[in-house]
Amino acid sequence: MRPPPPAALPLLFALAAPAPAAAAPLADVHLHYTWNQAATSPEAAVAALEAQGVVLAVVMGTPPELALALRRAGGRWVVPFFSPYLTPAMRHTWFRHPEVLDAARRALEGGRYFGLGEIHLVAGLGPVTRRRHPVVDGLLALAVAFDVPILIHTEASSHRHLLPLCRRHPRARILWAHAGGILPPAEVDALLAACANVWVDLAARDPERYVENPIAGRSGRLRPGWRALLEKYPSRFMVGSDPVWPVDERDRWDRDDTGWQRLDRYLGFHRRWLAALPKSLAARVGLHNALAFLRVGRDPRIALREDEED
Repeated sequence: MRPPPPAALPLLFALAAPAPAAAAPLADVHLHYTWNQAATSPEAAVAALEAQGVVLAVVMGTPPELALALRRAGGRWVVPFFSPYLTPAMRHTWFRHPEVLDAARRALEGGRYFGLGEIHLVAGLGPVTRRRHPVVDGLLALAVAFDVPILIHTEASSHRHLLPLCRRHPRARILWAHAGGILPPAEVDALLAACANVWVDLAARDPERYVENPIAGRSGRLRPGWRALLEKYPSRFMVGSDPVWPVDERDRWDRDDTGWQRLDRYLGFHRRWLAALPKSLAARVGLHNALAFLRVGRDPRIALREDEED
């Protein structure tokens, strides 16, 4: 997929604060604004994104309407996805609730959400992906029907956990969260070669979250195989922060999630390894692939009215 024409870019940049003088603008395609992140107001979250030079932000809320608060605070460069986690308790049971499909359909019909996800498919705990599942496959069918992306998080020892889904739904635009989590470059390569409808976000693949298999060390040096993979598929990778902390105690009821206070660390990690790439490739991975994937400047549903109502 080619990046949007240059004429599409001035509109986007006009809707966001200027990037820091020494930093290239970024698209962050993996943000959460959840019930336990209220210590960071929507206005403060938007200000944090602007301070980090983020000019396009994909955000998901739990419950889902919280994502709309960031759009109201920031404007049209904040792109809400509808989360099937209708309540905080549904994060591990969402696939058992058929009402998720009706809620997702209504959300997309309402025109205020521009994608679906994040949905977690954890091997051994969630639905079996090799067989059809009414809620999982139903969400993918809705993504196709409304022509919106869907963000899918898999945790498994092989790319084959996602393979049946991308093959069953070849018209779905799937964004694969965290490059498969623990998976090495060869596994990511295998899925990208098999499914042309899969793109990859590299959120949280830093030494603080995926500590056993980050894509780069703290210095920003890419680990073996990752640079070659980015060069092989230059239009299919994007970056994201996934501002969640602490990851080993997430969704606690007695403690705030402080991920938004660490946004500079997460995006700073990406900036370090991007800086080691050729400038054209870094620009694609850091921004232009997300513009193309989300069809900013070409899809009129992205440029909604400034006077959107709740």
